[in-house]
Amino acid sequence: METYVHESAQNDKGFTLVELAVVMIIIGLLIGGILKGQEMIANAQLTSTVAQTKSYIAATNTFKDQYDAFPGDMSTAQARLANCTANPCGNGNGDSRIGANVGAVATAANEVGFYFSHLLHSELVSGYTGTATTSFGELVPTADVGGGYFIGHSSTGVTGFTAAELRPGHYLVLTGQFAAVASGTGMLTPSQAARIDRKMDDGTPASGSVISETANANCRQAAAYNEDDETQLCNIAIRVDG
Repeated sequence: METYVHESAQNDKGFTLVELAVVMIIIGLLIGGILKGQEMIANAQLTSTVAQTKSYIAATNTFKDQYDAFPGDMSTAQARLANCTANPCGNGNGDSRIGANVGAVATAANEVGFYFSHLLHSELVSGYTGTATTSFGELVPTADVGGGYFIGHSSTGVTGFTAAELRPGHYLVLTGQFAAVASGTGMLTPSQAARIDRKMDDGTPASGSVISETANANCRQAAAYNEDDETQLCNIAIRVDG
């Protein structure tokens, strides 16, 4: 008897170089699309934060025109603002300025906290609850780019900034932690801080209406933002008064 052994040929071919090249191109396009999408989101957040900051400045000016007082400092807030009956919607001392350093932390019992509560109860702003809870989105607003806002007056003093660089007046502080400004408490990279500065002011960290902190020396190099260093967390102060 004859025995026949049948061997089946199997197709063991792998990917050709052309097929691998196509796959690599597709992967590259996907990665490029993701990175571009992330860049677009980051740009949108910065643009939105600039608009948000400008809205608080506009609301402050409207409040002053309407009530002849600075929000947070208004000594008759509980009598004049709707549902303003207890801290953090308290009465200020009426001396026409926020009684806190630029860079100082907000509390439910100081004029930094009162400032945001007065704006909220006057219905000039929205987007945060206005409770006494010391966190962004509660006592003070969250910034669209992350972190949140405090406010202070430069003649009262500075925390984390240089007094000589700030003209007399009120400054909104964009920060990353619910704490007084210090090295590493910021939210912005030097590049992000520079871009906000260029959108709102002169693009330099030590002059104009947008000032970078000095608590973290790595956020700026002399008269320029240290935009090559993306590891730093920086704070900026934005002037409210004109």
